[in-house]
Amino acid sequence: MNSELRQAESLTFNETRLLRRHGRSAVAIMGMHTLLCLVYYRMGAFQISPQWGSLLLGGLWVSMLSYFLLLISGATLRLRDPSLSLPLIIYCVVVFMTSGYYVDEFRLSVVTLFFAVLLLVSFQLSGKVMVGVAMFSSAAYAAMLWLALDDRWVQLSFSVEVLQWLVFTMISISFAITGGSIHRLRRNLADKNRELAKGLEQVREMAIRDDLTGLFNRRHLLEVLNRQKALADRKKVPFSVCYVDLDHFKQINDHYGHEWGDRVLRRFSQVVIADMRDGDYFGRLGGEEFLLILPQSNEEGALLVAERLRKRWSQEQFGQEGGPSSVSLSVGVAAYHDNESVDDVLNRADQGLYRAKSSGRNQSQVA
Repeated sequence: MNSELRQAESLTFNETRLLRRHGRSAVAIMGMHTLLCLVYYRMGAFQISPQWGSLLLGGLWVSMLSYFLLLISGATLRLRDPSLSLPLIIYCVVVFMTSGYYVDEFRLSVVTLFFAVLLLVSFQLSGKVMVGVAMFSSAAYAAMLWLALDDRWVQLSFSVEVLQWLVFTMISISFAITGGSIHRLRRNLADKNRELAKGLEQVREMAIRDDLTGLFNRRHLLEVLNRQKALADRKKVPFSVCYVDLDHFKQINDHYGHEWGDRVLRRFSQVVIADMRDGDYFGRLGGEEFLLILPQSNEEGALLVAERLRKRWSQEQFGQEGGPSSVSLSVGVAAYHDNESVDDVLNRADQGLYRAKSSGRNQSQVA
């Protein structure tokens, strides 16, 4: 059961892991864009001065590395969009259009990597936002084209540039629509995986809980005991157990009926849970028998806990409700000894319970 639960949890989206991938992808895309611009600059097709180009390039990479460090630091995890996808795509539009302004016949190839960024942010942005981003990028391309034509009209072909703008706009809108579908699929998959993990957790709870009382069942108590034994053997951390039995419980069922027997069991469970320390384990072994596991407790401490529980339970009265006036309990206490088995410590606690029963009940005894 634990393995299935871990597998379902691994299927749910880990936000921190996704942020790292998102940041690395954004940096990689910007790296390819920078490389392309440098190639055009070496070819003499990038119409910019070395000083201004160095300044823009330095600012670009300072901002991108700052963005990446911000994501991997986890500082954005509390934001509605931890990936900052909308600011990223707007920033990339500005970068790509600025680069496109300085390149003439290779303009469309410079801004083509914009589509990669658009696809990247589609995992976070809704379809409506994606369409809005596409329209914004189209308007930015038109503004960049107008400025370039106004500055270098003789070097440019108006019809070719307008055709490229139309191609860019249509592809942007197509990517936006596709990206919206990706976003919906991702969100639905995340919801389904969270439901699966929640369902498996509920199944696990049902597997380790007693139906009547909601306490841990025998199987889970044995798992806890084995973990405590391993911890005690490895790090010498003591623990003790209290074997608890409600006295004359069969008479309650015979005289008042099984419904009253169930009511007594549930009430007893509530009383114990209310007085337990954090870190203690309490469960039902079966019938009217219960087991209390006390980590970091020796035999003397466990005996004090058992006596406190016994006295607290003796205050519960059922006569006014039509049930037994009171129900006593007996407890057997045992502390774990080095390298003994779980069965051994349980047998010694059972021996203590037998001594308590043999000595008149309504008391706590050690083995």
